[in-house]
Amino acid sequence: MTAEGSANTYAGQARNVVQVETLYGGVNTGPHLLPVPRQLPRDATHFTDRTEVLNRLHELAATENGIAMISGPAGVGKSALAVHWAHARKEAFPDGQLYVNLCGYDRRAPLRPEDVLHGFLHALNASADGVLNDLDAMAALFRSLAHGKRLLVVADNARSADQVRPLLTSSPGCFTLVTSRNRLSSLTAVDGATPLLVRPLDTPDAVHLLQRVSGHRDPRAATELVLRCGRMPLFIRIAAERASTAPSLKGPAEELARDHDRLEALSTLDDGMDARMVLSWSYQGLPSPVARAFRLLALHAGPDFSLPAAAALIGRPENETRRIIEKLDAVNMLEDMGGGRYRYHDVLRDYARERVEEEETQSERLGALRRELSYYLRMVDACDRVLAPERQHVPLDHDTARQPVPFPGPDAALAWCDAELPSLVHAVDQAVELGFDDVAWKLPVALVYFLRLQRRDTYRFELSTVAVDAARREGDPGAEAWSLICLGGAETDLERHEDALGHFTEALRISREIQDRHWEAISIYNLAWTLRLLGRYAEGLEHQRQALVLQQESGDRRSVAITLTEIGALELDLGRPDQAYIEFERALVGARESTDLPTEAKALHGLGDVCRTVGRTSEAIDWYRQAVDVRHRVGDRFGLACSLFELGKQLAAVGRPAEAGQALAQAVVIFDDLKDPLVEDARRCLADIGGEGD
Repeated sequence: MTAEGSANTYAGQARNVVQVETLYGGVNTGPHLLPVPRQLPRDATHFTDRTEVLNRLHELAATENGIAMISGPAGVGKSALAVHWAHARKEAFPDGQLYVNLCGYDRRAPLRPEDVLHGFLHALNASADGVLNDLDAMAALFRSLAHGKRLLVVADNARSADQVRPLLTSSPGCFTLVTSRNRLSSLTAVDGATPLLVRPLDTPDAVHLLQRVSGHRDPRAATELVLRCGRMPLFIRIAAERASTAPSLKGPAEELARDHDRLEALSTLDDGMDARMVLSWSYQGLPSPVARAFRLLALHAGPDFSLPAAAALIGRPENETRRIIEKLDAVNMLEDMGGGRYRYHDVLRDYARERVEEEETQSERLGALRRELSYYLRMVDACDRVLAPERQHVPLDHDTARQPVPFPGPDAALAWCDAELPSLVHAVDQAVELGFDDVAWKLPVALVYFLRLQRRDTYRFELSTVAVDAARREGDPGAEAWSLICLGGAETDLERHEDALGHFTEALRISREIQDRHWEAISIYNLAWTLRLLGRYAEGLEHQRQALVLQQESGDRRSVAITLTEIGALELDLGRPDQAYIEFERALVGARESTDLPTEAKALHGLGDVCRTVGRTSEAIDWYRQAVDVRHRVGDRFGLACSLFELGKQLAAVGRPAEAGQALAQAVVIFDDLKDPLVEDARRCLADIGGEGD
C-alpha cells in the first residue's frame, strides 16, 4: 500500500473494505446496539385481586395482534392493573415491552404520538432522523420494525384514540394494552380493541388492601373506611398511608365520614397523589356544557338519578341531556346503573359538589334545585291521578298542571314511584332545607296514596310529619288539616291509634275553623275509622253517619262510597250482617259510578266478608274473586293479599284444595314481601291443606 498523492492502492485479500480519504477518531468494528427494551415501570406492591380481568387479558394476549382497552374512573387502579399483568407476562414477549405514560389525564400536557414513536424507534435501535415529525412515516417505520417480533406495547393513561392509533402494530405476535379514563369507543369500533371496564374493588378485597398497606386489622373500621373511599384502590392507598401512623383506624374513618372533609382527607404531600388534583385532570378536559352538567348533577340529593331528573336539574331537553350523560359515562365520571339511572362514585360526587359550590352562584344552584323539585312534584301528582283519579290532588301552578300525564296505567305509575322513592325522600328533606315549604308539604301528601298501597307505613309517617310542619310554616290551614289527616292515617296503620285520634281531632278543629266541609267530613270519617280499630264500634258508627251527611250534602259521591264501606264494616262488627250487606251494596254502586276502583274493591271484599259470616260460601268466593281482580289492577298489594287470603280459606272450606293452595301461596308471597305479620296465618292455612309457602 502506498499513500503518495491522492491515490490509494491495496495489494492482498480482504472480505470487507472501507475506503476513506481521511479518518478522524477511532474505528468501530460493529454497531452500538441498545438492549432489548424492558420499559415497564415498577410493579405495584400489595396488588389486590382483579382475577377476572387478569384472566381475560391472558386470553386476549393469545390472539393475533390483539388490543385490550382498559377503562375506568380515576383512582380505580387501571395503570397498576396493566403494569402488574405486563410484568407477569413479560416472558411471553421476548422481543421487549414498550411502555409510555401518555399523560392524557395528568398535570403535564398529553404526549404527542410523534414524541412517543421517537422514543419507541430509539428503543428498537432505529433512527427517526429521516422521518422526524412525519407521523405517518414514523408509524410505518415502527410497524416495520415490529414485524415478526413478539412485542408488548403498554400505552397508559390515554386521552384519545388519535393519541393511541399510531402506536398500534400490525404484527401477529404483538399485543397492545391501553388504559384510559375514557372508553375510547372508536378503538373498539375501528381498530377492534376489546373493552375491559375496571370497577371499584369488592369490599373484602378493598379491606384486604387497606389492612396490608396500613398495618391495621380492625375489620369494622376498615370496612367503613374503604366504603368512604368508594372502594377505589388509589384512594384506599392514600387513606391507608395516612392511617399507618395513627393509633387506630377510628380517627381516619371518622374524618372520611364527613363529606366536606373527604377530599382533604385524601390528600398527601405528593401532589401527584392528591385526590382533588387527580380528579381535576378529568374535569378540566370536559367541554363546557358537559362540565356544567357534571357539577350541577351533584345537587341531586338521592343515591342515583334518572335522565328526566337530570334534564330538569341542568335545564336542558332530555335528548341533549342524554348526549351529555353519555359523554360523562364514556369518561367514567358517571356510572350507568342500568334502567336509565345514573350515579357518581362517592369521591367524584364530593369533587362535583365542590365544583358546583365554587363555580355556580347561589341563584343558579337554587334555580336548578327548584326545577328538579318541580319535576318531582309534577310526576308524583301524575302518579296520584292515575292511582286514585277521584282523590283530591295537591294544587299545582298552571304550567305544571297542564302538562300531560306521562303514565299509561297504574303499573307504570307504581314502578316509577318505587324506583324514585329514595330520591323523593331526599327531595322532601332538601325542600325543607331550602325553605321550599310549598313543595315540602305537597310532595308527601301527593305520595301518600302510593305509600299506603305499598304499605310503606314508616315512610308515610315520617313524610307526613314533615308535611304538617311545612304546612304550618306556610301558614296554610287547609294544607295543615290535610297533612294531619295523612299523618293520622300512617299512625293508625302503625297501630298508634291514640296518636292518630289526636291528629284527626286537630284536623277536625282546623277544618271547622276555616269552614271547610270537605276536610271536616274526612276528619270525622278518619276518627270513626280509628274508633272501629280500637273496638269502639257504636261510637265509630255514630261518627261515620255524621260524615255521611256532610258528604251527601256536598255531593261528594266518592267520599260517600268510602264512608258506606266503613258503615258496612261497623254494622258487621255490631252483629247486623243484613244491614252490612245493604251498606256494602250501596258503596259498590257509588264506587262504580265515580270510577273509584280502590273503593270498589273494598266494597267487593266487604260483601265477601258478609257472605262468609252468614255461611254463604259460594257467594263469598265470587265476591272475593272480584275483589282480587280489581285490587290486582290498581296495584293494592296489601288489599290483594287480604282478598287472596280470604278466597283461599273459602275455597279450602268447600273442598277445592288446588285452587285454595294457589290463592294462599300468592297471599304468602305478598305478605312476606310486605313484612306483614299476617304471613304466618297464611302459611298455617296453606300448610293445613298440604301446600308450601316460601
